[in-house]
Amino acid sequence: MTDPTPEPSPEAEGQNASQTPPAVDQEAIFRAISGIDLNTIEADIESSFGARLAELDKMLEGLDDLVNKIEGDLQNLDQPKPESPE
Repeated sequence: MTDPTPEPSPEAEGQNASQTPPAVDQEAIFRAISGIDLNTIEADIESSFGARLAELDKMLEGLDDLVNKIEGDLQNLDQPKPESPE
């Protein structure tokens, strides 16, 4: 029995070897597979990051208020007390 699949000729292999594969757009492949746009993901990350920074700013404001209150209390403790009549 003979093999029905013909062997490629050396000339055909040489032609295929000289061809460069087409450039692959990995982002397009990712979008096609997942259905998610990278720009959407980046926008979501930016939004979440902004919300977290806003929370942090509020926390820092509260901390500043607490520090100011404690400093005021310490200054009141350092003030000499008026002499009370006995």
